[in-house]
Amino acid sequence: MSDSRMPSLDDFAHAEHCVLEDLTVEEPSLAAAFGAASREPSEVASQTVIPDRLRGRRTTVTLYAEGWADVEVERRGRQTRHHRIDLHYLDPVPSTSRHRPLRLLKAAGLAAGLTAACAIPASFGWLAGFFVTATIVGAVATFGAIFVAFYLSHEKIRFKTLHGRADAIRFGAGLGTIHRFRKLVPKLVEAIADAADSMHDQTAIYLRAEMREHYRLRNEGILSEAECTASTGKILGEFDGPL
Repeated sequence: MSDSRMPSLDDFAHAEHCVLEDLTVEEPSLAAAFGAASREPSEVASQTVIPDRLRGRRTTVTLYAEGWADVEVERRGRQTRHHRIDLHYLDPVPSTSRHRPLRLLKAAGLAAGLTAACAIPASFGWLAGFFVTATIVGAVATFGAIFVAFYLSHEKIRFKTLHGRADAIRFGAGLGTIHRFRKLVPKLVEAIADAADSMHDQTAIYLRAEMREHYRLRNEGILSEAECTASTGKILGEFDGPL
């Protein structure tokens, strides 16, 4: 008589290859592991609000005890972006890059030099009308260039998915908010590490779950089609055997 019981992982312990896609549904321990990760978050662990008055923007990051994060961006009082990120699939080590408009800063320095050069003869009354006007124009150009350079300068902070290496969280921290965003980073790192502790330790199952998360990020508009394709291709390369 055939055995009608449901198979378990022990049945495949000595198998050379096996498919676990359907097994994740039937095996109670696996269903429990991923059920907690996919559950809608409800318990708020912390919330950080970072106002950027210079750019008229406000970023709110809400961390949930279930291992999720909400990133909401408002511009001029209107919500422009709201993403929900599953922290279970992120690399806890962020990447940062600084962006400075060096050409604009050089132009500001050149304008400041010309302004000083025009101010000297103007102070002695030589061609006062021309040099005074040139000094004023140069000073306005200098301060304008410095202000624009300050506005455009920023630091990018990215949290990538663990194996797909796709940007799941992106922050653009301006010079007026860099310190606040840097204080937020350790909280995110700790939340990602805590979420990782609750995940199942079988690599193949984790990779499949991470791949599904990339498709969700694509559907939510966080990843483009090209980013999703590239990241899922990297995940496929992590599998040791056939799927």
